[in-house]
Amino acid sequence: MTETRDCGDLYEDWREPAPPPPIRDGARAYLAVGVAMLVMLAGAAFIAFIAFEAPEAAPQPAIAAPAAQSPKPAPEPAPQPTAQPLAVALAPAAPEPDAVVETRGRAPRLNPARAGEATDGEADAPTPALKPAADAADAAPAQRPITLGGAFLASAEDAPPPFFFADDLSPRRTPPPPLAAAYAGDATDGPRMVVVALKKGEAFVDALKRAGVRAEDRNAAAYAFGKHQNLRMLRPGQEFALRVAEPNRTIFQIATEGPGETHLLGLEYRPDPENRIVLARNAEGGFDAEKNFVNLTTRLVAVHGRIEGSLYLSAKAVGAPDEIIAGLADMFAYDVDFQREIFGGDEFEAIFEARYDERGELAGIGDILYGRLNWRGRTKEKGYYYFADYDGGKGGYFDRAGQSARRLLMKTPVDGARLSSGFGTRRHPILGYAKAHKGVDFAAPRGTPIKAAGDGVVERAGPYGGFGNYIRIRHANGYQTAYAHLHAIRRGVRAGARVRQGEIIGYVGSTGRSTGPHLHYEVHQNGKAVNPQTLKIATGETLKGAALEAFKAVRDRIDAMRLPPEPPSGLLARDDAEGKSAL
Repeated sequence: MTETRDCGDLYEDWREPAPPPPIRDGARAYLAVGVAMLVMLAGAAFIAFIAFEAPEAAPQPAIAAPAAQSPKPAPEPAPQPTAQPLAVALAPAAPEPDAVVETRGRAPRLNPARAGEATDGEADAPTPALKPAADAADAAPAQRPITLGGAFLASAEDAPPPFFFADDLSPRRTPPPPLAAAYAGDATDGPRMVVVALKKGEAFVDALKRAGVRAEDRNAAAYAFGKHQNLRMLRPGQEFALRVAEPNRTIFQIATEGPGETHLLGLEYRPDPENRIVLARNAEGGFDAEKNFVNLTTRLVAVHGRIEGSLYLSAKAVGAPDEIIAGLADMFAYDVDFQREIFGGDEFEAIFEARYDERGELAGIGDILYGRLNWRGRTKEKGYYYFADYDGGKGGYFDRAGQSARRLLMKTPVDGARLSSGFGTRRHPILGYAKAHKGVDFAAPRGTPIKAAGDGVVERAGPYGGFGNYIRIRHANGYQTAYAHLHAIRRGVRAGARVRQGEIIGYVGSTGRSTGPHLHYEVHQNGKAVNPQTLKIATGETLKGAALEAFKAVRDRIDAMRLPPEPPSGLLARDDAEGKSAL
């Protein structure tokens, strides 16, 4: 018998629930308005809390009443110092001599605050408030040169100055524009600095135009600038530091008018490291120009290293300027053939003067005080000292014994050349048969300068058969030098003219019987051709008497600078009072 069930109640349980009754439009609008008002009230309360909240003053501790004592006269109040543009700084501890500073192969920047210590300040400069003078026992040690490309020992002279300007404490920010300018248009970022370099074929006004300066400012600046600088003497690559600004404009003006005009506010130009021309806008809208002398600070700098590849690349790797590298090459031009006698691992060293401007930037190079070269696989070594009082103040380089670095003849009359053919019998590349080669050939690019190997008188200058353009110079002690296949002879070099050692007399070429640009160089002694590479030239002048004594004093002072530093260790500071490590 089949059993039946009533499923009506079960069916009702599985049906979808009925949707809630819809909210009327009026109730929805009231709810949205209420939520919006709550959000606005919360935001206003938060803004008011931020704007009007002030930190509470810290409660002052109660001071106990002093015990009854006999009355004493009240001390007179100390006089208050008047406001000064300089503020006294806490005297910093002088750096210890063992403080190590790393230059990382770059030319060091001088502390701008110390750039004017070695020079006299201007008369209208404010008097700084200095810290009390130190005792004689605390005097700074002798100055040591800054070492490029490695660590050097700092001295007390490297300490910051004992005073500072009060405005150094506040950041230098451009003041906001006045309210009238801000309301008239969108406020700009204020004046800005632009550096523009003169291009080839450009005039002064063209460079300003390229920087966006408007026409009236360009003309006014050129008129004022021309009072101190010949505009026709400007050369490509020279830079001008411009201080410019743009007028305030609205967004609508920017969108419709495009780029606006740039107003020139000032200009600075440095024709050389020691002079500066400054232009500033005056009250009439024009420009006032003045030429100022820049006081430079001279510091001693040392550079040393090992040669890997070439002297130039190795010296540049440790931060040596180009002038120092060229000076070392000239100093040893009588001893070393830099193309054939420099090997990997050879060493070089130099101590020279570096001049810094008031910003601490390297502005120029002075004299090389000492140069040392260890060459030919470190089998030969020689060092030369600079003696400024030699030859009526012209100066010269001498070794430890007082012998001059100069010789009668230079070893190589052209720099950067490759020896392409030696001295002796060879097969002539053009004639095709064996022929005596009475000189040496130096292959070099066309136009490379050729120097006179020594002081002398020009005997011949001009075309000379298969030698092409040819120069022959007569020197002392029966020596003659000849230079052939020149591309051109320098103006003024002619028969009867006197030339100085190292003076440029012509340029490498390929005139006459020649297969390519090179210099054919010959040396004759008493009319007989000799090998320039093996010729032994007598040493130059030797100092004697009072000159030798004065030179020895200079030599000893330079040797004191070259004293090796203390052995390297992990000690970076030392307590000199107790002789113990401070770490």
